[in-house]
Order: sequence, then C-alpha cells, then structure tokens
Amino acid sequence: MALLGPEGVNQVARIMPVTQDLRQIFIEAPVAKELGLHDGQVVQAVVTLHQDQLKLAMHEHVFNLPLSPYIKEGDLAQLRAQMLPNGKWTLQLLHTGTYAGLQTSQAAQAALAAQTAQAAAQALGPSRFNALLVQPEGFSNWVNLLRPGILEALLPAGVASELKERVKAHRLTMANLQPSALRRFVLKHTKSSEASLAQAQDVQDDEKVLLRLLMTERHRMGAIEEGDTQDTLKHALDEVEAAQLQAVKDWRNGDLNLSFVIPFTDADPLEMQFEKKGDKPGQPKNPLVVNMHTKSRVLGEVWLKTSIGESANVNLTMWALRSDIAAQAKENASELTYELESAGLKLGSFQVYNAARPDAIQKREVPKHGVLIDTEV
Repeated sequence: MALLGPEGVNQVARIMPVTQDLRQIFIEAPVAKELGLHDGQVVQAVVTLHQDQLKLAMHEHVFNLPLSPYIKEGDLAQLRAQMLPNGKWTLQLLHTGTYAGLQTSQAAQAALAAQTAQAAAQALGPSRFNALLVQPEGFSNWVNLLRPGILEALLPAGVASELKERVKAHRLTMANLQPSALRRFVLKHTKSSEASLAQAQDVQDDEKVLLRLLMTERHRMGAIEEGDTQDTLKHALDEVEAAQLQAVKDWRNGDLNLSFVIPFTDADPLEMQFEKKGDKPGQPKNPLVVNMHTKSRVLGEVWLKTSIGESANVNLTMWALRSDIAAQAKENASELTYELESAGLKLGSFQVYNAARPDAIQKREVPKHGVLIDTEV
C-alpha cells in the first residue's frame, strides 16, 4: 500500500531536531498489516487537525502525534516502521516536510526531496508493485470522478478554499482550449509526483496529490460514511499509479506508453495515450500513435487513433457509436486536411466507422516471474 502523503511534499525543506524517545508511535500488528508495513520501511503521513488536536493520518488510520515542536497542520511527516520482539510495531518520526524551523540550503532541499521520493517508491513494496502491474488498463473510476462538478461535490463542507481552487485549477476549458495549455498539461504528465519531488519541483497540482488530500480531508471532516465513494477514490488512485508504473516498465523496454485523463470544466473528460514502439536498427521507424477516447454527453462515445510517421505523414481512424457523428466526421474530412496542412502535417488517410473500436478493451499480460522496476525513474 502506497503511503505517500497528499500535501506539502513539494515543500520538504527542513529537518526537525527532536529527542528520539519522544518520536515513536506504537501500533498493533493488525493495523501494521493493513498498512502493509515492512520492518525498516520509511512511510509518510499527513499532519491533520482532528477534534482540535494534531494527528497523523495515513489512509483511513489516524494516530496520536508524537511530542514534537514546530509541527503544524498540513505538514508531511516521514516515519520509519520497526517490528518489535513482542509482535507490535512502532513508527518513529524522522522529520516533517514543513515547519517553523531554520531554512536549509537549496542543495540540501533538493537532496532531501530526492530522499523523500525514493522512500515513497520503496514504501510501495513488492506486493504493491505487483498489484499495480496487473491492474486492468483504463481509468473508469478516475474518468467518472473527473466529470464536471463531480470531484468538487466530494469536497466536504468546511474544507479550505485553497483545496477547492486547486481542484478547479486542475481542469482545462474546452470552449477556450489553447494549444499552449494542452501542451503544459501533457508535459506535466510526463513525470510522476515522485519524480518531480526528487527534482524539488512543485507537485501541489499533481492529481495523485489531490486525490490523497481529498481522501484525507474527507476522513478528517468525518465524510467517510459513504463507503462506495471512498472506494472509488482509492480505485481511481490505483488507476493513475498503475498507468505511471506501466509507463516506467515500458520505458525500460525502450517503448513509450504515456496514459492520462484530461478533465474539463465544461466537457466530459478525455482519455489520452501516447505510444511508440522502440525503433530497431535497420528497420523503418515506428510511428507515434496518439489514442483518444471519450464518453461525451454531446458526441456519444468516440475513439480516435492518430498515427504520425516519417515526413509528418498522419493517418487517422475514428470510431463513433452515433451514426450522425460518424457521418458528420466524414463530411468534414476536407476541413481536417486543411487544418493539418496548416500545422505542417500531411493527411495520409482518414477512416471513420460507425461502431465501437474493436480493441477498446485490452488485457494487460500478467508477469509470470515478476518485473524489475527502477524506482528512481
């Protein structure tokens, strides 16, 4: 189980000098098992305010905060798990991400951020890695949450306005979509929050950070009675992390496979995937393939496959469940040719089908002997 905290991870900047024996949390073995703890593992928790007292929150578990100065609500705490001879466990506080202490140098901040990212990756553990690698492809839960207004409606009453603004800022606007905004969104998804953290970059708008923060806030505000909602949030997080882990695995094999969901304030979300097989010596270069899919309340369900080969040659294939949308696409083929030529591209072919995409449901092959993953990517 991933224990990467949801907020403040981009602000890991200071180290807190506190006496060791005042920095331990004692937990029972069943709780340690639920959290997936391993002896010596470094995990992360968020400092939250619970019943007017500061607590440490990890997923659905809330612990008393060890005696420590300078800690405040919203801080990210790192703790080391240790199994005791009697079978119980302790979580020893190492340091927090932000607090009113002395500033460190920029180099020290970057080093600490990298250490935090590596610890977060290690916190996944082999079982978490394996579970994510066999996670079914797609973003069914995440897509449903990203429909206009849905994620915002899950924010508990009384939550900080800053979080509301961060969720809102995560969305693009379809009616005024600019290439520069789309480019920034795509580039943002070329890195995981852990990789950005390792480079001391801002991750407060990262979707995994927002999801974890939303789950933590719902728990803190007592809005967890809706079990299905909390499960949907967890499954959405699994989908996002599984896609990122699969991207790392494919990258190690020389292939590009980048998948994510684009949310809009005024339209249904769009699933997007960039894929390119690695080129081999003496063989033609493989094309870059861009796959898109949406279940639009305006257009119905639509798939689009765009292959961009050498000499900027573009081949497009579109599938639409609604016959009127398929017919409209065929009628506008000449306009599409003009738009592509204006962008320096050449339309090689454009095929439209009034049907579902045949390979829309793909099954990921389950690794038989495990997979080697570079957790620092």
